[in-house]
Amino acid sequence: MVFLRGLVWGLIGLIYAPLFLGLTAIFERLGAGPGAYAAAAALAGAAGAALYGSHELALVGTGIGAIVGVLLLTSAADLLSFAQAAAVAAALAALVGLLVSFPGQCTRRVPGKVLAGLTTGAACGALLAATLPLGPRPLSPFVMLALLVSVNGALYVTSVRWWIGQISRLRIAARPCRLIEALVLAALAGLAAGGVWLMAGPLLGDESGLVGAVAARVYDALPYAALGGVLGGAVAGALLEAFGFAWVHDV
Repeated sequence: MVFLRGLVWGLIGLIYAPLFLGLTAIFERLGAGPGAYAAAAALAGAAGAALYGSHELALVGTGIGAIVGVLLLTSAADLLSFAQAAAVAAALAALVGLLVSFPGQCTRRVPGKVLAGLTTGAACGALLAATLPLGPRPLSPFVMLALLVSVNGALYVTSVRWWIGQISRLRIAARPCRLIEALVLAALAGLAAGGVWLMAGPLLGDESGLVGAVAARVYDALPYAALGGVLGGAVAGALLEAFGFAWVHDV
């Protein structure tokens, strides 16, 4: 189980890394300044928590987003922006969520897991933004993502039960399960489609506007960041499993 948990967390780190880099570039372009780190880490943490905690929904949502993103990029790149492509994928995934039933217990706990990922990610990003100016030299993408993924993951598993408990007080279980499924699927599909557009768009000739600016910031750092995310996630997941943190998998 230690190896398996490390493998799963390594995969989450592999997804976290490009999300964080891309979102940071987007928020910096929008003028967020140092707050870009906190905002990007919060959303990347929420996405990682949704992927880790929603099981079947994660596979379906990201699959829909990736397929729709590729189809739109290859057939309608001159008609749509990456935001519009993400919106189309999200709408299609939401429709699937309304029409198809998934395991209710898992689905109803996803909002609490997402909030845990969102808040711990924001805390990690804010800490990163506060400490970066204090270092003698800038952190490499490898070190930055290894630290972010491991610390974010550790904080997530220590707080996720509390967040699930808080959400349960809002009587989420009384809400229509398919509505929750639709929202989760829409978010995951939108992220996946937008990610495909940002990463593959410049390779297919779309170098305009936001896509080109983000790609220029991300491409050089992406291999090192991805490696750091995988290593940080794998080590954190394996250690938490080895030391018996039941929170890693019992919610």
